Amino acid sequence: MTQPTKTKLGRNNWIAIVLLAFSGQIAWVIENSWFNTFVNDVISPDPKVISMMVALSAVTATITTLVMGTLSDRLGKRKAIILVSYILWGISTMVFPAAGAVHSATLAIVAVVALDCLMTFFGSTANDASFNAWLTNITDETNRGTVSGVTELFPLLAMVVTTIVSGMLIEYFGYTLFFTSMGLLVVLCGLVGGLLMEEAHFPREKTEGVGFWKQVFSGFSVRNVRENRMLFSLYFCVLLFSIAEQICMPYQIIYFTKTLGYSYDVIGVNLGLMVLLSGVAGVFFGRLVDRVGKQKLLLVTLLISALGFLLVSLARGMAFLCVAIFVMAFGMVSKLIVTGAWIKDLTPPSSAGQFQGIRMIFWVLLPMVIGPFIGERIISTFGQPIVVDGKAGFLPTHLVFVAAAIATLIAILPVVRMIRGAKRTPDR
Repeated sequence: MTQPTKTKLGRNNWIAIVLLAFSGQIAWVIENSWFNTFVNDVISPDPKVISMMVALSAVTATITTLVMGTLSDRLGKRKAIILVSYILWGISTMVFPAAGAVHSATLAIVAVVALDCLMTFFGSTANDASFNAWLTNITDETNRGTVSGVTELFPLLAMVVTTIVSGMLIEYFGYTLFFTSMGLLVVLCGLVGGLLMEEAHFPREKTEGVGFWKQVFSGFSVRNVRENRMLFSLYFCVLLFSIAEQICMPYQIIYFTKTLGYSYDVIGVNLGLMVLLSGVAGVFFGRLVDRVGKQKLLLVTLLISALGFLLVSLARGMAFLCVAIFVMAFGMVSKLIVTGAWIKDLTPPSSAGQFQGIRMIFWVLLPMVIGPFIGERIISTFGQPIVVDGKAGFLPTHLVFVAAAIATLIAILPVVRMIRGAKRTPDR
């Protein structure tokens, strides 16, 4: 059987993909890791503050994506939404450290949570609701593995860039310059990428007589779930391994720098390179997905990811830690490549924006509420007590990575069921 010819996206679209994916992931890495580090260093070392901030941010992201994704489906104008919201996303990143100027501890916590949710609103509108829907519309089954391999390189590249830059800026100049420079990068990339991208053309559902809010929630109907049974099964698998990631990810930078004692610049140079190498490996893995198929590789990626979390929990010396980070990062990016491409295959083109919101429930909302809470409970129970500027807290423990490995292995169960079902249903 001959392989179908891959659909070409064009130079401008590829430039837009690179700029928007890279800058978007820069912003998300800052929000998911460095906002947490800022809170720990400037606001409070109590892990409850971070878990609360992550949970409220997840709620904001999910509601925003569901509403704005449906709006972009109805308007059919994804390009304009992406252009404007990327610029606002970068600006909201730049103003985040203003929360550190609040003298009252309680008001500072309120301010940091509010600014995080504001940044999340613009980010989810730009990236989750619009950019991901746009990618779904301009790609097809001949090139989605390749595109996912490229786009999933950027979370790791963004981690490398922010870690290296933070090592140079935070250590010597503080958080304000770091957030300002990274926010400005998001603004510039969003402006250029938004102008270069071609508008996505997709079949529009008839919405005459259908209220906006009725359309927003129609994706949760029993009929819709039955018609997209395989897609929702895949969402459940994503839910499980995303919970695993969120058990440890909000606390990983704090673990590396505070618990293990490495400086930001050492982490940036040594671990950043390992993360980048795993991302490059992910690009080649994405091409393999297009050839081999999604179902055959998902189980393997989960096993690799669980092994990576376990290795990080055992690592203490830099050499071992570098190897462990490589395995963990490759496991994370490879399973995102497989599931990201497969979800696009199964997503109805006319409702791509709306389904980004449904996806966020499984990918972001529930994992970011459940996962950090589990991590916080583990840290509060087994972590080393500390006092910073008179504020009590705990250092993250290696057990959060052990818990992440166990939770990842649980995600294998629905995958096995999906593989068995695939023997009776042709692979899409």
